[in-house]
Amino acid sequence: MIDYEKFCIDSIVWHSTKIEGCSLTETDTKVLIENDITAAGKPLKDHLMIKDHYAAFEYIKEQAKNKRKLSVDFIREIGALVMKNTGGFTKTVLGDFDTSKGDLRLAQVYVDKKYFPDYKKVPELLKHLCQFVNERIDKSER
Repeated sequence: MIDYEKFCIDSIVWHSTKIEGCSLTETDTKVLIENDITAAGKPLKDHLMIKDHYAAFEYIKEQAKNKRKLSVDFIREIGALVMKNTGGFTKTVLGDFDTSKGDLRLAQVYVDKKYFPDYKKVPELLKHLCQFVNERIDKSER
């Protein structure tokens, strides 16, 4: 019998890490998550990325069961879990931050020709996102 929840979690973890450049296959990911067996010839960093994403996903599920409200602090906790073993300290002219601790970035981010919100706007944008999501959840529970 197929465990659809497990299948979905494994798939989300694999796709999320693939976007970040992880070299593990979907099968490698499943074997690592379920049996803690690493894929021969693949970088340790990629295995750590998978394990961190999986741990973060399990943490989110646990918090959801407890009906924890979304908050900037909660998002930072999740970020710290996702980047626990692959993030690190970054120095910029605008300040220093540590992604492995869940710090918000202090640098402009872009991919190809797409720019993302200015780092100074991120805390307020996250606050509004949390408020929006929490309001929608509250309405759906009535």
